[in-house]
Amino acid sequence: MPCDLLLLAAFHPELAPLKSALGDGMRARLGGRDVAARVVGIGLPMAAAGAAMQLVEMQPRAVVLLGTCGAYAGAGIAVGEVISARRIRLVSHAVVQGVAQFPEPMSVLTETHTPSFEALVRAGARAADVATTLAITTDDAVAVRAARATTSHVEHLEAYGVAAACAARGVPFAAALGVANYVGARAREEWRAHHRTSASAAVDAVLRCLDDWPSLGAGSAG
Repeated sequence: MPCDLLLLAAFHPELAPLKSALGDGMRARLGGRDVAARVVGIGLPMAAAGAAMQLVEMQPRAVVLLGTCGAYAGAGIAVGEVISARRIRLVSHAVVQGVAQFPEPMSVLTETHTPSFEALVRAGARAADVATTLAITTDDAVAVRAARATTSHVEHLEAYGVAAACAARGVPFAAALGVANYVGARAREEWRAHHRTSASAAVDAVLRCLDDWPSLGAGSAG
């Protein structure tokens, strides 16, 4: 049965804060809308495939990706904040370092659904551009280079894959991500310390703006 709003995340801990609102079945009416939550898988390939499968099964009228991300140093975004994705760019460390290139016809940049993006910002999320990499950046110098080359503010492994799956089906897409670490050598240690509270903050941001969510009329993509 189709739902109004589908909340997606890479793995179950990022959806756990929703259990009190959506119940064990991860589906309920909230803010006058039928809201469901599902997992898509970790990493770009799994998330793209998982999102595509969930879109077929759930037939949502809109999608929001939840989870945690890392902020690039110098972006002015702190651990504990929530970002609303404005643009999502596919990023390769090899391309950034000048030893590879994307084919010119290949799509590497997508924008989120503007009304949904703005609703999250009104709920307190920071506007940010997201870099989706194939692997976590663990080198400080590479992180600086990636941020400068792509003008991105944060890094997240799944966002581009989920956004591409939504674009292919014309489903409005947004992302609310809690900042759990700074990108670089200490990222994994910081993420382990903060990922639960950061995931909860992202969930809270979405729940706060459900009453202000844009109209989900049929065919409202774009």
